[in-house]
Amino acid sequence: MQHPLTFSRASMADFAACQRRFQLRYDRRLAWPAGPLKADTAEALARGRRFHQLLQRFFLGLPAAQLPNDESELAQWWQLFQSQGPQLPPGRRRPEFILTVPIGRHFLTGRFDLLVVGDQGLHIYDWKTGARPRSEEALRDDLQTRVYLALAAEGSPALRESTAPDEVRLTYWYASDPPAAVSLAYNKAWHSQNWAFLQELVGQIERQLAGEEALPLTADLAECRRCVYQAYCGRQVDDIDLVAWQRWEPPPQLEPDAL
Repeated sequence: MQHPLTFSRASMADFAACQRRFQLRYDRRLAWPAGPLKADTAEALARGRRFHQLLQRFFLGLPAAQLPNDESELAQWWQLFQSQGPQLPPGRRRPEFILTVPIGRHFLTGRFDLLVVGDQGLHIYDWKTGARPRSEEALRDDLQTRVYLALAAEGSPALRESTAPDEVRLTYWYASDPPAAVSLAYNKAWHSQNWAFLQELVGQIERQLAGEEALPLTADLAECRRCVYQAYCGRQVDDIDLVAWQRWEPPPQLEPDAL
């Protein structure tokens, strides 16, 4: 591996879940078309995308696309956001904002649903439409939390002068359960530990990819049910769950440098 790589939360999560899956998907770039989604799953994913698009237009100051009837789940989410949405701090609002920073000789990238840049610091917001609410303890260890907070802290000089990790926050807001929203305040000690963790993870991936042998398979067979590469590993299951493969990012073959 000679060229620098660009890592995302999704690719790091794949490596943590199964190194072989990461190798097949991102290093060897094996194409494996997913089968059709069940109707209810496809509809749920489409609603989530529409909600994100709706909020993007809202924060850009554009007219909202026409909503379906008031009985729809999407309309209910929108009504909940209007009545119980998070109290945003003053500052510039940047929806669907992509930030990329160096990490060693590689890069780390992420897309924030909303980033508010103001006198109070940087505040990231993430809209959850399908995920169940999670505790603050569970979210602190989640790779999305680790990557997003580290990105904001490391990339802050390009956004705002003199932003310390203590001025970075991340809020998860659940469309179906606004009171379950969780807001995490970053700090210098957490960033020092977190950035070292991400650097070590990138270093581990780099060392693993330097070899020519197949990377280890996961010991968690439940991961195979969520993996479209199972046929390459001899771990086929009858009913694969494809929800985990619906990414907001384009598939890797469309972004050759993005891992």
